[in-house]
Amino acid sequence: MTATMTPEDFVALSLASAPGTDEGGFGYALRVASGNPNPPGCMALTWITGKDAAERERIREHARRNVADFREEPGFISIVTGFVGLRGFTVTAWEDEAAMRAALSRHHATAMRELFAEDFVASVWTSVWTPTRINRIWVRCASCAALEDVSDDHRACARCGADLPERPAFW
Repeated sequence: MTATMTPEDFVALSLASAPGTDEGGFGYALRVASGNPNPPGCMALTWITGKDAAERERIREHARRNVADFREEPGFISIVTGFVGLRGFTVTAWEDEAAMRAALSRHHATAMRELFAEDFVASVWTSVWTPTRINRIWVRCASCAALEDVSDDHRACARCGADLPERPAFW
């Protein structure tokens, strides 16, 4: 009989036995989308390195609470986050910097106080980026196979008039 693995089991397995080097390795990633279809006005890129597995779990607990707060912010678009070894990373998309700042004022502020007041984490880097150019979103028409630019969120294929799939979110 084969035991069923939970998503948490897969994460633990990927972190415990993933091959890696100083240049890279395997880990896990997670995407949480808000359903907000708007293009990002800014994106935050971060990484944080725990000193050991226990600290990585502490970082992950903060991350879970942060993502819950992010999802409550109307200007939040989505996050991609994960870990490779002891290094965690995030890429978050926001409508604008004001939305990002509002979300970061919640639990994230508590995590930052711990970061600076305690011996917590080996290293960390944060950044906020604004788009230079946002390219088109393309979807394939299921009827005629045309690749259709749906950046304006139209719903009919220009070539054959068939209904197009729903436009994916920008991030």
